[in-house]
Amino acid sequence: MKSITSIATRASMLAAVTLMAGAAQAATWVDVGPASGFIIDGSAVTYTPSPALMVKYYDGNLTPQSPTDIQGYINGVFGTSLGAAVSYCDSATSGCTAGSSAAAGGGVNSFTSAAAYDYLAIHFGQGELVFHWAAPLAAGSTFTVAGLPKGLSNYRAYVSAIPEPETYAMLLAGLGVLGWMARRRQAK
Repeated sequence: MKSITSIATRASMLAAVTLMAGAAQAATWVDVGPASGFIIDGSAVTYTPSPALMVKYYDGNLTPQSPTDIQGYINGVFGTSLGAAVSYCDSATSGCTAGSSAAAGGGVNSFTSAAAYDYLAIHFGQGELVFHWAAPLAAGSTFTVAGLPKGLSNYRAYVSAIPEPETYAMLLAGLGVLGWMARRRQAK
């Protein structure tokens, strides 16, 4: 009888934790790509260059919106370690446009980065789209997006961290030591 009571207690605790987690989890990250033409809030969103390797949508308001903060969000969601933003712009400033319908969603928006990048975060209304390409887009390439359900606020472009030469040297040294140890064991 004691084990049945214990199981019932654990089940009720698990149900309470699940209920609390569901209530606290209002906004989530969702895979919506990689292909262009995905649906967000009833609106068909298209982008070029397409396809990206991965596209994720956050259905909430990420704050603050500084390039450093967005970098942290991307690192957490994609499991990467991006460096500082290589390029960014807010609203319709140098290097980006808010299209013909800047205040409302649905217009064609564009971003041209002076530096190569393979991660791009765009913030609109109370949502965030993050694109990741397999290879960096070349400096001067123009990214366009159309059909956003709300007005676009900013762009944040990043490039994947490339290991330093010292990292490769340490990896090779470690592999050399492992090979030496294996060979030494075989000799015995």
